Amino acid sequence: MGDIAHKILSGQRIDEDDGLNILKHFSTLKIGQFASLVKRRQGIDDEATFVVDTNPNYTNICDTECLFCAFWRTNDAQDSYTLSPDKLIEIAKTSYHNGATTMLLQGGHNPSIKLEYYCDLIKGIIKEVPNIHLHAFSATEIYSIAKYSSMTTKELLSLFWELGLRTIPGGGAEILSNKVRKKISPLKISADDWMRITEEAHRIGFKTTATMMFGHMETDEDILEHLSRIRNLQDATHGFLSFIPWTFKPENTFMERNIKNEIGGDRYLRVLGLSRIFLDNFRHIQGSWFTQGFKVGGMSLHYGANDIGGTLLQENVLKSANNPHKASIDDIVYFIKSEGFVPIQRNTFYEPIKTY
Repeated sequence: MGDIAHKILSGQRIDEDDGLNILKHFSTLKIGQFASLVKRRQGIDDEATFVVDTNPNYTNICDTECLFCAFWRTNDAQDSYTLSPDKLIEIAKTSYHNGATTMLLQGGHNPSIKLEYYCDLIKGIIKEVPNIHLHAFSATEIYSIAKYSSMTTKELLSLFWELGLRTIPGGGAEILSNKVRKKISPLKISADDWMRITEEAHRIGFKTTATMMFGHMETDEDILEHLSRIRNLQDATHGFLSFIPWTFKPENTFMERNIKNEIGGDRYLRVLGLSRIFLDNFRHIQGSWFTQGFKVGGMSLHYGANDIGGTLLQENVLKSANNPHKASIDDIVYFIKSEGFVPIQRNTFYEPIKTY
């Protein structure tokens, strides 16, 4: 462990074996100390950023039927829905007037939705609400939309770029281990396809985020495979804006019968801290007040996080799993200050808008 500590202290890159040793053997406090050191070395001192955003979901109809998801519905379910482009434009306008600068837009893999719908949606929001940034369609959605439209994913991404879309959320990554994905989302794209589509997006010019959902059936080795995959791609493309890890919420999912409780704050902070140490080519690591609550969310700023995500004026996916956490801008500003950091509102590209 002394060799690993020397690597971290001297600014050397750690490898997967080092990361595994950190996760298995370092104390939680030591991981936090090293993560804070690495963050400071990247020139990130006492600032903590957040974004004012909204996260509507355009449909909950999904033929992927992931076992970890409480949100999806079949087409004939009584509470299934698909929002019209006009309704989503209305939501964008309302959200903008309430202070949102970003609209994070995702939905289920709905084979009934035609390509024209997505094109009208992108064009409509950009035209009608030009001051809100549309951050839309994860790699898994890109795969499904392309499949149902008889296009390649590269062709679809190029079309969306021409229509004005510029950033893509990192959803659908879950754990980038094919072994795990076959257990928790057997109908979803493979880890290799997620990586391929994300690289295609980066090569076209899109900026994306990278995410990780953990605390279910993954091992420490799977977590390191995930982190290694995205670090390698970041080396190649520099297309990731940030890394956003969060924990599995079992309530109302098929996996709830085997996993009754979500993991605790200690495990979350250990993985978060490791992420800051391992992902030496990511400037922005996001802690999550939304999934963890303000107590652990606040501690995340001491474990390598320099961003705490968004206000999520509207959110449905984790709400379906009975996630209870909500916050206003004032709440977020207060809790960042209470941890000894300076709150900075940012945009989708992590550029500062306002310091509080």
